[in-house]
Amino acid sequence: MARWKESKASRKKDGGGGSTSVMLRLLVLLCVVSSMALVLQLNLTNQHNLMLRNIKGAEEPRAWAAQPADPFCRPRRHLVFLKTHKCGSSTLQSLFLRYAAANNLSVAVPYSGVYLDAAATGQSLRVKELKESPFAPPSGKYHLLVHHTRLNVRAMQQITYNDSVWVTILREPAAVFESMFHYYRLHKFYGATFDHLVWKLGARDGGKFFLKNAETRYQGRLGRNQMSFDLGLDDLDTHMESVLRDAIKILDDTFHLVLIAERMDESLVLLRHLMCWSEDDTVAMARNVRKDQYRSYLSEQAVATLEHFNAADVKLYAFFKEKFDKHVEAFGRGRMEREVVALRAKRDKVWKQCGLRESRSSSSSKHRQTPGKDHHVIEYQVHVNGSSSSARKLRKYCQELIESGTDLTQMLRWKQYTRYHQRAARSSLDLSWSQTLKKKTKRKPRRVAALAGRRTHRKERRPAAGHRRPQT
Repeated sequence: MARWKESKASRKKDGGGGSTSVMLRLLVLLCVVSSMALVLQLNLTNQHNLMLRNIKGAEEPRAWAAQPADPFCRPRRHLVFLKTHKCGSSTLQSLFLRYAAANNLSVAVPYSGVYLDAAATGQSLRVKELKESPFAPPSGKYHLLVHHTRLNVRAMQQITYNDSVWVTILREPAAVFESMFHYYRLHKFYGATFDHLVWKLGARDGGKFFLKNAETRYQGRLGRNQMSFDLGLDDLDTHMESVLRDAIKILDDTFHLVLIAERMDESLVLLRHLMCWSEDDTVAMARNVRKDQYRSYLSEQAVATLEHFNAADVKLYAFFKEKFDKHVEAFGRGRMEREVVALRAKRDKVWKQCGLRESRSSSSSKHRQTPGKDHHVIEYQVHVNGSSSSARKLRKYCQELIESGTDLTQMLRWKQYTRYHQRAARSSLDLSWSQTLKKKTKRKPRRVAALAGRRTHRKERRPAAGHRRPQT
């Protein structure tokens, strides 16, 4: 009897232990499920912040509102210009580069080419390379950053000054995509002509799914929602409404001024007052404007199709276009009209003084752009007669107006190298980046002498620029 009671007690004990074991297993399973839910939530949060961490800086730039111009204001010399593709940014970049050259300001220039990053390999702004560049100031901080790179505020702040003015420019999204398609000849990449591409995108069966490379980017850089990509958004983020909405808010806080390409003259007026520059400093010469025969004039249906394909850019552009209107209202409509008239008059005067005219053939220009592309865009010629000192100065001034961004960048490489590395110039540094310029330039002896340590002091005119055509 005692053994039976002992056995019963033992079974109860074992049964209780089994129940406890089951409860523990259920508790562990519950913890695992909770952990997976937490990880999923964190992943969603990380996805939500995927591009925000690139565009949100450690120190937000100050907000700006249009105020009456102060005749005694001090010109601002620190600028970050996020150069967007096919938005009239080349016109502004040339303006900034000329201003830098005239005022001996340093510009963050790539060792070669026109990009400060390597987006094709996923590499952002190359901060270390720019700090250690032979063209870098001793402080590693540049006055201006105006070359192509995807927006990464934290990286940019490492090589620019804390009081830099942040500016960018946007354009109507359908026009951006059309211009990009033809300029970079993307018909092979997409496997369709432009008209065929628009037809495919407008197909009721979802043409983008039958379009080659519709969801990828040419050379890892060019493609759908181009402006959003330049401003730091990844392609997956553009499909998430909450991410796009938060990103636009952050961009609004980051940039002092977002210019609009279709309203270039008004943009230049606002830029001049923001920077406290003179009229001569902000008279711009249009660059990379395509010839009429290389344009595609879009129907309303084509515009609607391209806007649907670039939906994120449409929302981005709409927000900042409305914000631009508010800037103009704060500046004063009447005041804006008067200053635009004055700007255009100044541009016409410069045009006549320089005898500028469009070149019929780009092959006659000694300032050629990227091979295979320059016959698509308008080139300019200067016609200034006379051999007097004033005529030579005017000719030099006018010639600077038609310099391409590539030529101006190469010129700044030489200037910054000789300015910051006079001693290093005596050593056998690798100057492979300069070989192209050495072959083209006719002033090679003077520049080589400068590299050898001979100091040159020249007074340079502050360049102005002018154009009669809007950037397209």
